Amino acid sequence: MSKKLIQFSILIFLSETLFSQSPETLLGLAEKQMADKELVIAEENLKKALEIDPSFAPAFKALSKLALQRGDLTTANSFSIQAVQADEDFRSWSDGISSIAQKIQNGRTNIQKRMYDDAIKEYSDILSDFPYFPEAAFYIGLAYFKQKDIEGAAQYFKKALDIYPMHAKARKGLNNVTKQFLNNGNNAYKRGDIEKATENYKKAIEFDDSFYLAYFQLGVLEKKMGRSKESIKYLTNVIEIKPEHFRSWFTIASVYESDGNNLDAIKNYEKAIEINPNYTKAYGNLGKLYTTQGEYDLAEKILKTIISIDNNYADGFMHLGNLYLIQEKFDLAYDNLNIATNLDDRDYHKYFQLATAANALEKWDDSGKAAQKCTELQKRFGGGWYELGVSEFGRGNKTRAKRYFDEAHKDRDWRELAARKIDEINNPQKYQK
Repeated sequence: MSKKLIQFSILIFLSETLFSQSPETLLGLAEKQMADKELVIAEENLKKALEIDPSFAPAFKALSKLALQRGDLTTANSFSIQAVQADEDFRSWSDGISSIAQKIQNGRTNIQKRMYDDAIKEYSDILSDFPYFPEAAFYIGLAYFKQKDIEGAAQYFKKALDIYPMHAKARKGLNNVTKQFLNNGNNAYKRGDIEKATENYKKAIEFDDSFYLAYFQLGVLEKKMGRSKESIKYLTNVIEIKPEHFRSWFTIASVYESDGNNLDAIKNYEKAIEINPNYTKAYGNLGKLYTTQGEYDLAEKILKTIISIDNNYADGFMHLGNLYLIQEKFDLAYDNLNIATNLDDRDYHKYFQLATAANALEKWDDSGKAAQKCTELQKRFGGGWYELGVSEFGRGNKTRAKRYFDEAHKDRDWRELAARKIDEINNPQKYQK
């Protein structure tokens, strides 16, 4: 390449570079970036424009507007003054910034006097003139919040964040109101008002679609209603927002387990444990599933892990006792189920399993006490009456045993076994070896 051609190329390059870096070009670029909410890059370009031309008033005005987008009225006012100093034509802009400060002060005074409508009007006027100023939306939200109108507050806190996502006060305000929606939903759920609970959880998400706790509660609610697909959808939303939320992984696993999808249930229980290695409930359900699948050694290892983590976790001893019952290791079953009932004396099923183990060991007194407690806690459960009958039959009290088997016969799930025992009492010769 000739020397002249090289010099010409360099000249073209320098000309293009100088043109691309002109204050006007940088201003136009910054204005587009501000519209796209790329405020950091926009600020850099505006400062570059002022480095090239320190008296470039439009850049000062743009920096003033950028400060407004951040909710920083003090900085906005400072740059507006510099714009006027550089060019008197920007006086109206500076006066407008000054009027914002006055209206905000008027609004604060009205809120102190509980003249909320007047305060909202002052802030609304600001928002109408400067729709990119998040403070105005925040103050409207605050006025609604003072009136305990959490829906109105949420609407404007959200609007402030839509204008400027980093607005700290609006974020705090929105967090407060979405938590109120969540609490209202939880209270409705406890009252049994599912419709109202759902409405409040969905309101929280409407105003903050990143509020994972509301998605979680919806997932739990849908699970309780037996709507597995909807439950998993909401719980998946939680995981997308907060992947480390181990309770969502656990709840998804329990949904799969309820639907008989044990493989996916196991995967999700394992994920919950991976996130929280001390999560005893996940270990318990995982051990129970492995027991169901006949993987007894693995189930035993997992269930013993629970006890090492928390030796006061009653369900851990219960699941381990059940594992030993299935394997007909009745001594081990009895020992673990005895601990389970000592730790939790309000669960009828623990007493039922203890009675089963005690009957297998012919510990009639112990089985009778456990079965009696089971029936006291849950009178309609045939299993408790059945084991009580077995206990009395073992002690030779056939009349009393038959009465208990009659009670067990009322439970459809236990009807067949109870009928056989009744027949054994009525027709003993049929069962003689």
